[in-house]
Amino acid sequence: MSGIAKLKGGNVMDYKIVEKDAFTVIGSPRMFKYETAQAEIPGFWTEHFQSDASKHICGMYGVCVDEKAGAEEFEYLIADNYQPQSDVPEGLVTRVIPKHTWAVFPCKGPMPNAIQNVNNMIFSEWLPNCKDYEIAAGYNIEMYGDPSGLPQGTQDINYYSEIWIPVKKK
Repeated sequence: MSGIAKLKGGNVMDYKIVEKDAFTVIGSPRMFKYETAQAEIPGFWTEHFQSDASKHICGMYGVCVDEKAGAEEFEYLIADNYQPQSDVPEGLVTRVIPKHTWAVFPCKGPMPNAIQNVNNMIFSEWLPNCKDYEIAAGYNIEMYGDPSGLPQGTQDINYYSEIWIPVKKK
């Protein structure tokens, strides 16, 4: 199912609802406080790409894990799909993302602003006003496209990413 939500101020938000089986990711973890995460997570990505961890994790996903709803902080992983036959290098962790129905929101534009703007709209406008769905679990997944074909990489106006939010019918 695909949809377009009309939001306050005339903004329009594209999304689609998809079913996805459970999958496992491997990533570099760090804990963040909700109040400072938006400012601090881009720096975590910079550190990651300057570290040895980037030899193992290219960063297909940014995974927010908040299994304790209402906590002040959450775990964030810079992650890739995990192949079970692979060893887990020191400093990395695996997490199983359960089977869910996901609301998938496209993001287009330079990072991190494009994804942060869409994320803010999801939580401040789409979720509170959505008549059919509500958030289902403590996950928020950012899926990043391959920037190699774009002149300005992740800073290109055509750079594509997505936000996946687990949802359930109201």
